[in-house]
Amino acid sequence: MVSAGTVYLVGAGPGDEGLITVKGLKLIESCDVLIFDQLVNDALTGRVKPGCEVVRMGKGPELKDSVSQDEIETLMVERAKSGLQVVRLKGGDPFIFGRGGEEMERLHAEGIPYEVVPGVTAALAAAGYAGIPLTHRDHSSVLTFLTGHEDPTKAFSQVQLEELARMGGTLCIYMGMRTLESLVSRLLAAGLDPDTPAAVIQWATLGRQTVVRSGLSDLVSSVESAGVGSPAIIIIGKVAGSPNSLDWFGRKPLAGQRVAITRSRNQAGELKQRLESVGAEVLELPLIEVRPKMDSTTVTEVFAGLSSYEWIVFTSPNGVNYFFEIFFKAFKDIRSFGGMRVAAIGASTAREVQKQNIEVDLLPEESVSESLAEALIETGSLPSANVLVITGNQNRDVLARTLEQKGEAIVDTLQVYETIPTDLEQLPEAKDFREHGVDFITFTSSSTVHHFYKRKAELIPDGGIMPTTCSMGPITSKTLRSYNLPVDAEAKNQSLDGLLEAIIDVVKADQ
Repeated sequence: MVSAGTVYLVGAGPGDEGLITVKGLKLIESCDVLIFDQLVNDALTGRVKPGCEVVRMGKGPELKDSVSQDEIETLMVERAKSGLQVVRLKGGDPFIFGRGGEEMERLHAEGIPYEVVPGVTAALAAAGYAGIPLTHRDHSSVLTFLTGHEDPTKAFSQVQLEELARMGGTLCIYMGMRTLESLVSRLLAAGLDPDTPAAVIQWATLGRQTVVRSGLSDLVSSVESAGVGSPAIIIIGKVAGSPNSLDWFGRKPLAGQRVAITRSRNQAGELKQRLESVGAEVLELPLIEVRPKMDSTTVTEVFAGLSSYEWIVFTSPNGVNYFFEIFFKAFKDIRSFGGMRVAAIGASTAREVQKQNIEVDLLPEESVSESLAEALIETGSLPSANVLVITGNQNRDVLARTLEQKGEAIVDTLQVYETIPTDLEQLPEAKDFREHGVDFITFTSSSTVHHFYKRKAELIPDGGIMPTTCSMGPITSKTLRSYNLPVDAEAKNQSLDGLLEAIIDVVKADQ
């Protein structure tokens, strides 16, 4: 008989992937089955190990593929009884209006081992990111969480708004947007001052977060004017009147901006982190997939003569990572790398080299092949020198050709990876892009432009609006223009920081 696996009821937090607990993240990365809610950040689901079963369980009357609570619980039980480790990932905290109690009771009844990992509940996060202190020595010593969407089958309501209005303090209402008008009317009828400060925070902690503030009596009209809807948290009480100047998240340079990254997933992380740090909501749209690809005979020949090379040239971070991956399969000691000097095409590539505890001897001022070739030639070390260039399948041959023709070097190229198109039909982010769009789209290489152009009709339907286009540098911009695609912004400094600055400059110019 197979021993039952454990089910972990894990709170994912409200949206920002960084708000999940360390324990919760470790469980996601090690589980056999991940069952997650509609509002869970997709970035968390991408952290699972290879082979993990990932199941999205949409729930709610507005969803076409809505799944019943019983179906969710049955799936958890079935997978656990098969001996699998299951993470049931829920938005916010499992026990704050998350039906975690019901799921725990079902697991207990079925004899399934379970653990609960709390999460940051939406009200705490929404208030924190809007600069609203839920408690304050001068304004509120009472804090109440309540739902605006009770089970309609209950004989009577457990939410006695009239008593809460008389008690005062801070009210945090979950799932209350559909009944907002009724909630406000009942609170006013119970004697709450019409000027009581109120706020609605939609998409809390994400780049698209929107905060609407008004007096209680004007809240419904203010929300309608702003076009704000679910998912949102409603906060009512004196603390909601905190000054807008305390809204630290809303003051970030890219707050309210949605940016698409077209890099492969294994390259998107650093750019995504930088964009989110300045308030943007990031949509990863990996139009390309990068994977190892090399000829074993060529690898053997190169490694056999590794000590004969005077220079090794890395043209991308991917090239660095895949080269050292195969290097350490062939050699156990970094000293086998020998005494050859190292050149890298840009700062991000150089950083990957330095992670191997190897210093970069040459870094050109511009992150393009032409500049790297000229910088190498200017060292005066190339005539008759053996040079190894690490490439992918779509690298331009201008670097090797220039080193041979102008530098009189003897150049070998070693392809260690290939770039292939991503299957958009299997990419949830592509559907998100089509249906909701973005404000900016970034291109960090010519290969991302090529693949976008080939699939532009799949991503932007006829009559659709092309987002503001941002290019990493002149080579990428040239490729964009060759396809008659706009170049709305170009990084002055060909780096991720330069790209970020270019986007911020566009936003500032529009303000």
